[in-house]
Amino acid sequence: MEHLPLASFERFAFAVIAAIALLAPPLLGQQDRAAAGSPEAAWSNIQQLVQSLENAVQSKNLHAIHEPSMKIRAPIRSLKQHCSVLSVDIGQKMTAALKQLGNSITDLHSAADEGNQKEAESSLKEVQAATDQLKSLDPDTAFRSVVH
Repeated sequence: MEHLPLASFERFAFAVIAAIALLAPPLLGQQDRAAAGSPEAAWSNIQQLVQSLENAVQSKNLHAIHEPSMKIRAPIRSLKQHCSVLSVDIGQKMTAALKQLGNSITDLHSAADEGNQKEAESSLKEVQAATDQLKSLDPDTAFRSVVH
């Protein structure tokens, strides 16, 4: 009979540990998704994907444009949504640059689909100009200065 309370405690401890193990990954996942949805993460993704697009055009591998040109749309949308927390002036400028980036990405994607290297190079220059416009607005600093 003396072992019964210890056995009950062990079952209780096991149940608590099991519950923590089952709940911890979703909670951690929510934090990761929140960080992934941050304006800083969106801006970082945009820069990485623009680099992939540049590499594809420069290496004349137009087939490699498809994936990054599709993936970049989500962080562009995300960053546009975050622009509402910025000052009106900066928010409007950043939104306009993001719209231009999106349009340029569409043009680049179309040129790649057509197999038109010259048009892809021209569209890439538009992508780079829009990206440079965003860089001049310094999204990292702009969003960091806003209280989340």
